[in-house]
Amino acid sequence: MPIIQDLNSFPNTRIIVWEIIETIENLKSGLDLSEISSEKLGKRKSEIHKKQFLAVRRIFKELLIDDQAVKYDKFGKPQSNSKQNISITHSGNFSAVIISDKKVGIDIEIISDKILKIKDKFLETELNYPIKNSREILLIYWNIKESIFKSLRTNEIDFRKNILVLPLNCKGNYTKSWYLNKDEIYSYDSYYKIHKNYTLAYVIQD
Repeated sequence: MPIIQDLNSFPNTRIIVWEIIETIENLKSGLDLSEISSEKLGKRKSEIHKKQFLAVRRIFKELLIDDQAVKYDKFGKPQSNSKQNISITHSGNFSAVIISDKKVGIDIEIISDKILKIKDKFLETELNYPIKNSREILLIYWNIKESIFKSLRTNEIDFRKNILVLPLNCKGNYTKSWYLNKDEIYSYDSYYKIHKNYTLAYVIQD
């Protein structure tokens, strides 16, 4: 079973990261897909996108989440019939899920140089910090901002203006972040990891 990370160190919160090494048939084995999930799987054209989708469902099974109970809101973000909040992510051969009784978000990205070309599109204040912005650091900023975006029931977000991430503490793999929009101000405990193949972050709203 290719679970490479299983974190349960926060009250009522759990994170699982899955490295995809199986075939599509192996991933589908034992799954009871809902009608919505079957339709979504059928619309995915590439093999890797099918595998990513199925790996998330395998994680659901590990977390004792009934796929039949997972719906999607008008913004395409997953919701559960239970009181737990869900956020999902995938990139390359990795998929991950976080569940919690608090508002949460998670994002994983395969490390590449593409992030260097778009940093000005999602960073503003963060570009002025006195630290070297390597591709890994830039990806963590993206991970955190994308995670906050996933935690909110809206798509009207300017990553540069509405989300602020404090300088990264690479020794503690933790920082604070905020969503700021008029009278709405939410703070997040933000955790991250830099692996040789990917970067990962997840946020928990205070």
